Amino acid sequence: MTIGERIRIRRKCLGLSLRDLAQKIERSHTTVDKYEKGLLVPDSGIMVRMSEVLEIPLSALLRPSRHTCEISGNQISFRTKKITGKERIRIEAEMKDWLERYLTIEELSGIRRRFEMPDGFPREVSSYDEVEMAADDLRKAWDLGDHPIDNLTSLLEDKGLKIGIIRGITKFDALCTSYGDDLVILMRTGLTYARQRFTLAHELGHCLLIAKDDMDHEKVMHRFAGAFLVPSRRAFFELGDSRRHISIHELTLLKEKYGLSMSAWIYRASDLKILSADTHTKMRKEFSVLGLNRKEPGDEKAGDDPVSLESLVYRSLAEGMISISKAAELLNLNIADVYSLNGEALRDGTSLVCH
Repeated sequence: MTIGERIRIRRKCLGLSLRDLAQKIERSHTTVDKYEKGLLVPDSGIMVRMSEVLEIPLSALLRPSRHTCEISGNQISFRTKKITGKERIRIEAEMKDWLERYLTIEELSGIRRRFEMPDGFPREVSSYDEVEMAADDLRKAWDLGDHPIDNLTSLLEDKGLKIGIIRGITKFDALCTSYGDDLVILMRTGLTYARQRFTLAHELGHCLLIAKDDMDHEKVMHRFAGAFLVPSRRAFFELGDSRRHISIHELTLLKEKYGLSMSAWIYRASDLKILSADTHTKMRKEFSVLGLNRKEPGDEKAGDDPVSLESLVYRSLAEGMISISKAAELLNLNIADVYSLNGEALRDGTSLVCH
């Protein structure tokens, strides 16, 4: 990837137009366009200014490319209500930048984690009973038993999925895609703990299941997410075979225990016929009256951040495989911030051009 391509991708990550960036660095938009196309090379002063405006270390803009992460739009499955074309471009730019940094540290560290497809997957499903069975079989393949999964983010990272966070876009929950042998899930920042878990399980469904064309694919993935997080046996254990109502306090406790939202618990009980369709509708109306369709108890708890990329960088730094400037470059941080996060102080007063 050239310097111009890095400028273009980072500009799109921040949602800036050519004219926006040109104005901020006091150059014409045609000049910036030539920078991005490689027809002109910015001088050192412009590069420093560019790194400030693009909120990225100078070393990251100058980073030599080891990977070209070209992922076509039809390879990406978004979980979102609606995003604009501009937002989609920004998301894809963020994804490519993040994935290139991830692949680079894997190569430099010599530690390559690949997702191994469980036996029996990917699997075609043609009914919701088959979706339930797929969720149960995945738990068996991963030796998870029936009990709540403590940290779903860590579990999926340990299994080799690449999971990242995208910041600043609120109409977007997550996307999944593949790149070579890698399965990738990116989520937006700010998801609550329960919503993040459901989103991850939903995207995992996209990675593992092939729904028949006559099925609603999003409903299939919702069903898989609920079944994976709360297997039917546990749902019946907690709620019984049939209920006329489930109290708000009971749902609050179940949410805390399983990391599944109260609303998702209502859907889960309805899917398993523990609640009748009429009771499900009445409870959803009750949720709306109480404002629980907008905010539930426990929503202040944040989701679990992915750690694999950061861990690889700091492990490689500790082992002397990479320099502190390379670590900053791969984390998109200032060198001073890397020192601080690594529990060290800057060793000298050297001025570091890395903003």
